[in-house]
This record gives sequence, C-alpha cells and structure tokens, in this order.
Amino acid sequence: MKRTVKLLSIISTTAILVSGVITTLNNNETPSTAQAASITLPAGYTKNAVIKWNQTRRVSKTLINASKKGMKENNYSDAGSDNTLVNVTKLSHSQKVELSRYALSLINSARHQLGKKSWTYKSGALHFADRVANQYYSHNKSCWDADHYVPGIERAAKASGLNSRIGQVYEDEAGLPISSEYHTNMRTMSALKNQIYFNIKQMLFGGFSGSDSQMNDSSRYTEWEHAGDLLGCRTRSYDAKTKYFGISFSGLKSDQSKISVHMMGVAKRYIQNYKKFSH
Repeated sequence: MKRTVKLLSIISTTAILVSGVITTLNNNETPSTAQAASITLPAGYTKNAVIKWNQTRRVSKTLINASKKGMKENNYSDAGSDNTLVNVTKLSHSQKVELSRYALSLINSARHQLGKKSWTYKSGALHFADRVANQYYSHNKSCWDADHYVPGIERAAKASGLNSRIGQVYEDEAGLPISSEYHTNMRTMSALKNQIYFNIKQMLFGGFSGSDSQMNDSSRYTEWEHAGDLLGCRTRSYDAKTKYFGISFSGLKSDQSKISVHMMGVAKRYIQNYKKFSH
C-alpha cells in the first residue's frame, strides 16, 4: 500500500490487554496452538466512511468518534497465556505461522463485519514477509524511517515471484510498542500477540499514535489508509476481493528497542510465478 504514514507508539505498561479463544490450524503447515481473536467495529465505522477518506482525505466526526471508541473498547484478553520467551527477530517457522494466523483472525473479524471475504494464510506470503524483513535488517531500515523501504520490498517481491515493478502495494507496516517493560527484541508470545493486537487496532482506527491516556484526543487520529487496505475499502471497485497474508519482524542492528512489523498482503493479480511464490 502506497503511503508515508508510520504507526509508532510509546505506550504505558498498562495500555493494552487482549482476547481470544483457542483454535487449531489446518492446511499442510506446521501445527501449533493459536488464538482466534476479534476486533469490533463500532457504530459509525462504516465501509462508506473509510472509502470516502481514502478517496478524498476528508473525515467525518462520526468516523473519528467511532475510531476513538474502537481504540478504547477493544482490549486484548489472553485466554491461554503463552509465556514462552522469544526473540522477535528469530522466531521459529511455527511461531511465525501462529502469529500470521493470529493477525489474520483480527483482520478477518473486522472484514466480516463489512461483508468482506476473508484473507488467507499462505506459506508463500510468509516467505515474502521474511524476505522483506531481511531486506530491512540488512540495509538498516525500519518503520521509524520516513517511508517504506521500497527498493527492498521490490527485491523481495522479485525473489518471491511477484510483480516488482509496481512500487509499494504489499506492505502494511507498524512498530511494536515500546514500554519500560518491552524495550528489547525479547517478549513472551502472549506479550507479542498483545502488541500485534494493538498495532492492528492502530491501523483500523485512524492510525492512532500515542498512549492509552491520549485516546480521546482527536488529533491522534489522522489516517485510514491502512484500514482501507486491510478492509478492502480504498475504492468502490478496484480492491482485491481477498489476499494471501504473512507477517514477519525486523530489528535494527544499533537499537534493539525498534522492532518493525511487516504485514504482507498479496493479491492474486500480482503473482507472476506461482511456483516461485509457493517456495
């Protein structure tokens, strides 16, 4: 998705708490325990309102107020705490599959409320996300920069059998929240899901940037371009009906507190080599 907005936040240690139930994985991927969680879109948060912003950059008070409500009322609740301590930039394949599916459960819960088809997990999308994360790390780039690292995304797209000549149409990027408790690349799996939940809330609800005490500040809600991409609400006709999805993470060599989250959505029309994409 073409944009310059970055989703960064410094949150207090009490800013986020998350909810979900245990679900099982299918397909031929490595099995693991994952949580299916949801985000509720408040009244006033409509498909037409998000499309209008993406087409005109004009926002109504109704959408801002709905986004405030969405940030405040959607809270993470861990039904099955996983205290496995992980290095976010060195996750196992099964952990990345689990987190990809967890993020998808949030995205799809919101999509379904607007009558949209589910996005689906695909191993090729996860490999693409890993390649993008490696490009960011190798070239010392992060979501704290002014824009996406487009050359790296294009190289990763080419290696994944995707169209690499269309610029940045794949990535929704955020930064893991930094707090006094979480300021390195180490977290428990539950804490990591907690922070992914917060990142996706940010993306859906106005690109909110700030602490939990600032959620009533209208000036903190500035963009719904992430929402337009995740929900298929950028236009009335051109958005892909569904996408393949995978998530990965990258750090900075000089600063372990800054972890970028790479959420990669791949529309079928951009796959040029299915065999390459599937490996």
